[in-house]
Amino acid sequence: MQHETATTRQFRFSQRQIDALPPHDHDSASAMAEYSDTEVVGLKLAVSKSGRKYFWHRYRFRRRKKVLKLGEYPSVSVTDARQMVHENKSMLARDLDPADERNKRRKVPTLAEFAAETYLPYAKLHKKSWKDDESKIRRDIGAMIGSIPINEITTRDVMQLHTAIGNRAAAGTANRYLALLSGMFSLAIKCDLLEKNPVKSVKKFKEADPRERYLSGDELGRFLVALNVEAGKTAANAIVMLLLTGLRRMELFSLRWTEVDLSRATIRLLHTKSGSGRTVVLNSSALNILQKIHQDAAPGCPWVFPAYRGDGHLVDVRKALARAMARANISDLRPHDLRRSFASLGINAGVDLYQIKDLLGHSSVAVTQRAYAHLQQNTLRSASEVVAKTVGAASSKASEPAILHLSDGPKVGTEKIGTP
Repeated sequence: MQHETATTRQFRFSQRQIDALPPHDHDSASAMAEYSDTEVVGLKLAVSKSGRKYFWHRYRFRRRKKVLKLGEYPSVSVTDARQMVHENKSMLARDLDPADERNKRRKVPTLAEFAAETYLPYAKLHKKSWKDDESKIRRDIGAMIGSIPINEITTRDVMQLHTAIGNRAAAGTANRYLALLSGMFSLAIKCDLLEKNPVKSVKKFKEADPRERYLSGDELGRFLVALNVEAGKTAANAIVMLLLTGLRRMELFSLRWTEVDLSRATIRLLHTKSGSGRTVVLNSSALNILQKIHQDAAPGCPWVFPAYRGDGHLVDVRKALARAMARANISDLRPHDLRRSFASLGINAGVDLYQIKDLLGHSSVAVTQRAYAHLQQNTLRSASEVVAKTVGAASSKASEPAILHLSDGPKVGTEKIGTP
């Protein structure tokens, strides 16, 4: 009889046979009836008194008997259960306990959990733009891959998100998402949650050349006249100051009076894009505007440019900018273009790139050169003309007649000069 019981409890698992198994005997002292698969050693099926069925894996690890629940049938199929046992045996072969490895995996947070519990608190301390990160995570990253455990996110997952963003936004925007993910995964590596950054092998999209929109000449004059219609208003003051200082939008809008020294005509920015503070030297026009704003400022208000509502600071000038553009009959101008205009006006007036770099607060002159080198052509041509005039003056004083009459342009003297 015992032989028959052992035989009926061991068979090659199949859907048909498992479906046919009855619930465990209600009068039995045991809670479950256990069956063994003859194809994969260690795979068990437990049937409860209510008829529910569960797959288990029984194994030994370092001479100790252990059991690991695989899942409930039929949500977990016979094929799935056998595959799980094979994977567990592979871990056992490497002296790893499948139960311990599962516990480790279950302790790993999803990407959304990691962002909320670890990344964003870290970003708030180290990044001025952490709110932009929070917005990207909430709007897109969390929705697309936020539910995946962070150590299970693949390069393919990242590529799909990158492509999805690139299909609806500019290449630069998609690349900013990629940079954010890379930073998140780098932090996860430091937290021992990952060994490899899945962003590393994802190629960035080719971005368009840097925007070259800036005001100059007659257009600049028309713009200032149009803006003067709203002179004295907070938004108009801020727009003029962007043009006169070259500050980044939020560097100016979030400026506090404690950061302004009117007696020394300087601004001390405590929080900048690079993360370190810097001093901004004010020209006379910018200083004059700040003095007038200070005279009219509400007592106790900490902001140089307070918001129209609430107790915060100004955050947007696009409406005021659009009105000025309409009056001046100009188009395609953004707040950041005023910073570009400040730099271009300086460069075209002969200001050195190293000085422009300091005025703009760039981290290196290479950044300035990439953005504004094309504007140096007229300045360099003027400098070259100075050299040419010096050489021409020296040539006219020479005792021997010069082959080239430099003051008359590229005319040839007594012999013909070929083009190299």
